[in-house]
Amino acid sequence: MFGSLVPPATGVAAAAFVARAHAAVPSIAADVDPGALGARLINRITFGISAEEVTLFNSLGYTGYLEYHLNHTAIADTYVESRLTGGVSGIPALNTLSFTGEQIAAANNPSQQTNELIEAVMIRAVYSKRQLFERMVDFWSDHFSLDVNTTLVAFLKPLDDRGTIRANALGTFGAMLNASARSPAMLNYLNNDLSRATGINENYARELLELHTVSPESGYTQADVIAVARCFTGWTFYSGSANPSNLRYTFRYNAAFHDNAAKVLSPAFNLTGSTAVTIPANQPAMKDAQDVLDILARHPSTAKFIATKLCRRLLGEACPQDIIDQVKATYLDNGLGQVGDIKSMLRIILAPNVLYTSPLRLKRPFHLFMSVLRSLPITITTTGSLRTRLSRAGHLPFNWGPPDGYPDTLEYWSGLQLPRWNFPVELVPATAATGSGIGGLSVDVATLLAGTTTAAQIMDRIDQVVFRGEMDASNKSRILTYLASTAVTQQFRNEAIALSMAVPAFQWY
Repeated sequence: MFGSLVPPATGVAAAAFVARAHAAVPSIAADVDPGALGARLINRITFGISAEEVTLFNSLGYTGYLEYHLNHTAIADTYVESRLTGGVSGIPALNTLSFTGEQIAAANNPSQQTNELIEAVMIRAVYSKRQLFERMVDFWSDHFSLDVNTTLVAFLKPLDDRGTIRANALGTFGAMLNASARSPAMLNYLNNDLSRATGINENYARELLELHTVSPESGYTQADVIAVARCFTGWTFYSGSANPSNLRYTFRYNAAFHDNAAKVLSPAFNLTGSTAVTIPANQPAMKDAQDVLDILARHPSTAKFIATKLCRRLLGEACPQDIIDQVKATYLDNGLGQVGDIKSMLRIILAPNVLYTSPLRLKRPFHLFMSVLRSLPITITTTGSLRTRLSRAGHLPFNWGPPDGYPDTLEYWSGLQLPRWNFPVELVPATAATGSGIGGLSVDVATLLAGTTTAAQIMDRIDQVVFRGEMDASNKSRILTYLASTAVTQQFRNEAIALSMAVPAFQWY
């Protein structure tokens, strides 16, 4: 049922492949059989194809499968929920995930919070049934990026992850923008908690415009950054020692810090005309900043910026402009009068005729590692060693320093190949009959290759389980040739698995 997914074999060819412009999008009726795009759709909306996802696609069809994942709250995620809350024998609960600000202050253990949050990200990526939702959480975590190595963010990021990103990842962009603007983690990370009428801090205002919404292409000025910063003076949060204690690490508007004078924004902020926009003096509490957020959430430049980033993440860096324009238009009005509806944009991006024309994308390290784990019969008991390897690969969640989020380009990620190749080799070491070379992870090789006795049978089983029958014949042949002089020993079996996950067809999606 699934069409071939064979990427170029070399870095130079790969770059050319991704950069190549695409012709006009074919019509669905004339040129595209949605049923033949199963592997491509599954790979785009999950952290790795699996037998369960293939079965779902075959049962529901293209549209039904996509809608199933878009309706993420209706998907039972029993194992993950049980795992995170201590319901799996031998696995401790990640209690800090649900901590309130008051509990965070009382525990005073940011390293535990950070480790548990990152562990939860990995467990969800591997095991969650809500795969498209988790892919979108990953996307928005980059868009509203926070570095847990910065000041109080290690304390506050779990609140942001739960209340900003996960609460809105498949909702509306406007709701997420408003949640982020009130997030103590973001307010601290970008120093708005220090901003007041007598001494404004421009950091949040600048990144709000440059990275979160309209982008520099909208034409805003430095004077606009200052005016927006003045609008947000007084937006801060209660400290970890606040009384009453239930206020600790929650959003606070401090009217005493706010600049109540009028602010003037350039015509770039005018949604209906070409004149400057005035924020009147002495407005009700918080209305200055709320007016700015409302403008930004409905702004065509925000729509273009978000559409472009979403399209590039799911369709590739060379996504045709006409597709981006369709997604932009859907952001501004999804046909039901809603602005910034994420599900509506995804329906455009993931339409069969659109997906059909998209080139393959190189998996970023986190995506690659999680897809390896999703492909194998894996048991994960602890994740410390996995975190170490993600750090070596340069892609440990919430550890990117600048506020622009981890890069999403072939140019950036294609240069660090050794950790990518080493991961499956370490995971399935040559001499291990069971277990793994990575602490806390155990691969059941015996179950994976049960009943296989010859080299050809082993490669056929890997092809079916890992590649769903789509492993490139030349790659399979080259691995068989490499291993031809070796008896079918445990080392042969393990090396065959590891080598198969280093071929281009597994590194791309």
